[in-house]
Amino acid sequence: MNQSDLNYESVKLLAKIYTWRKKLIIVTVIAAVLSIAISFLMSPQYKATVIVFPSRTFSVSKLLIEQNQGSQEDYMDLGDEDDAEKLLQILNSTEIRTRIADQYDLWSNWDIKKGTVHSQHYLKLKWEDMVSFKRTNFVSIKVEVYDYVAERSAKIANSIVAYADTVKFKMTRQVAQQALQITKDEYYATIHRINELEDSLQAIKELGVIDYSAEIKAYSKSMAKAVESGNQSGQKNLQTKLDLLKKYGVAYDDVYGNLKKYRLKYPIIKNKYDEAIVNYNNAMPSKFIVDKAVADEKKAKPYRGLIILLSTSSAFLLALMFLLFAEKMTELKKKINHHLNSQNPE
Repeated sequence: MNQSDLNYESVKLLAKIYTWRKKLIIVTVIAAVLSIAISFLMSPQYKATVIVFPSRTFSVSKLLIEQNQGSQEDYMDLGDEDDAEKLLQILNSTEIRTRIADQYDLWSNWDIKKGTVHSQHYLKLKWEDMVSFKRTNFVSIKVEVYDYVAERSAKIANSIVAYADTVKFKMTRQVAQQALQITKDEYYATIHRINELEDSLQAIKELGVIDYSAEIKAYSKSMAKAVESGNQSGQKNLQTKLDLLKKYGVAYDDVYGNLKKYRLKYPIIKNKYDEAIVNYNNAMPSKFIVDKAVADEKKAKPYRGLIILLSTSSAFLLALMFLLFAEKMTELKKKINHHLNSQNPE
């Protein structure tokens, strides 16, 4: 189809629109009136926005308790893309959605029937329509909330961000609780074992073995001198002492060696236990709040002008398409009748 054909078809279409102008105007006016009425019947919605940056993900103990060894991260640093994705997952959690719904009675305010089999499903659908989380190019997260009351939309937005720390703390606390129990059991088991070994070592010392290594060397040296000098009485006393060391020496070495090992272990497990207590009882914030939500009395939705424009335009186009289709059907019907008449002349 060349340019002249296109121009001809355009002129032909405009001519038909002019011919059907009354019908098209009536349909368009009716659509405009209905869309205006519907748009003003729709409840206005107000938007509230919160912008946050994710914080770095660290355990409290490693960040604040352990000594800086040169590679320790700064807890004041903003988070990266990975931290932003983690925060987004928390913000999108079912627990936050349900907490907010219960706190602000969104079941009634958003006309959702609570306590049914599909109540969470309908809450999720409405939530996705009224709440959005977007990651910006600066790795921040924008939380946008719509509601039928301006002040409530701001409260919901701020509460969503506040609950992020609560949900994260609850989630990490389950792991921290297990770690605390393990380190606690190991810590007290270490103390108990040290006490047992100290009691055993004290019992051996009371039998006469004070320091096996030093004593065996000293008595062996003295025995050699007594033998050399022919001191029979001294040899007898020294032999008694050497027999005592021989009898309890192995036990002394074993107990002393284990006690030394557990004493070295104690400060390590004590440090781990202290870290576990700190991690269990405390949590670092998951975000830095840039802008808190404030109530904005300017209506954000519905976009009445856009609704009216789209409705009237759609009605006009649909009416035009219907008229074109009806015309084509009429022409087709005439051709069929003409063909049938030519096949069966009277």
